[in-house]
Amino acid sequence: MASRNKSAMIIAIIAGIFLLIDGVNGFVTWDTIKSFITNYLDNEIIQIIFTILLFIAGLGGISVIAGGLLIGKNKIRLGKFVILLGTGLGLIGFVFSIIVAINNGNSSFNSFLKFGAIGIILSIVARVIVGKDNKKNVKRKENKTL
Repeated sequence: MASRNKSAMIIAIIAGIFLLIDGVNGFVTWDTIKSFITNYLDNEIIQIIFTILLFIAGLGGISVIAGGLLIGKNKIRLGKFVILLGTGLGLIGFVFSIIVAINNGNSSFNSFLKFGAIGIILSIVARVIVGKDNKKNVKRKENKTL
């Protein structure tokens, strides 16, 4: 296992634990996306796909931990996707929650340093770390085949 993959796996597992402690998951974000899409494309296949996505997203921290373990097994793309589901789009969901908190008058710095927020930040870090390593490995493989 590459050093960055191992680091990303460990960070994702820690992020997942933080998300579990705070009860954060990506269900609401993905449910909103589902509602938007099904307004335009409503058929059985899309309903089935979103049912699966919502189930994984609803697991939150467990999904992030599973994504980290997938990265550890060198299933990079799948691992990153599962982490993305579990965090509710990661950075986008985090920024959205900050905007909502500020709008609701809860803009103190301490409100952003809860376990869930730290878990989301760590999950983003894990995805970025493994993303860099994955791109470098692809370039190395391409250079070796030439």
